[in-house]
Amino acid sequence: MSAFKPLPASMEAVLERMRGLPAAARAGRVEGVMVKTLKVHSDQRGFFTEQIKAGDLDDAGLPFAPEGPFAQMSRTLSFARGGNPPELIKAFHWHEHQWDYWDVVGGDARIVLVDLRAESPTAGRVQTVMAGEHTPRVVAIPPLVAHGYQVLGLRDVVLCYYVTVPYSVDDPDEGRIAWDDPRIGYDWRVENI
Repeated sequence: MSAFKPLPASMEAVLERMRGLPAAARAGRVEGVMVKTLKVHSDQRGFFTEQIKAGDLDDAGLPFAPEGPFAQMSRTLSFARGGNPPELIKAFHWHEHQWDYWDVVGGDARIVLVDLRAESPTAGRVQTVMAGEHTPRVVAIPPLVAHGYQVLGLRDVVLCYYVTVPYSVDDPDEGRIAWDDPRIGYDWRVENI
């Protein structure tokens, strides 16, 4: 038995519809994904920034911070190895219930989001967000939006992330899709940035 959730038929249907569309027709903003560019306060000693705070607004002026009590915050490190895929890519996974709030605090990454919600007005759309040391922002990722990232450059990526549902070993809220799934057909080549 896999520790990951199987893809529901509704998400499989979205992926199959994506297969026949050119990449340009699938690219754009994904409904519900929010981006908050961080304000960095710096001086000769270093810097300070607020990642997520009650009452925050995203770059479009919409409420950004999750409602409800704190669930879990984690950090991951991805080694930069240079070169092109697949060695720099950690993609794709999705959640049925939880929101993810991603902040790339070290290095730089290309975050790729795929809307797999059958009833979403942007079902099948792919959104790309650059984030990291040179573009400090937090990305809010809704449930059923597959997501992953690629390390850019020769520096390791440190990703801090807040989730709205604590992780459960017995019943993980996570499903996986291959980074190179032909139905998504994302072009991960670095020279395309």
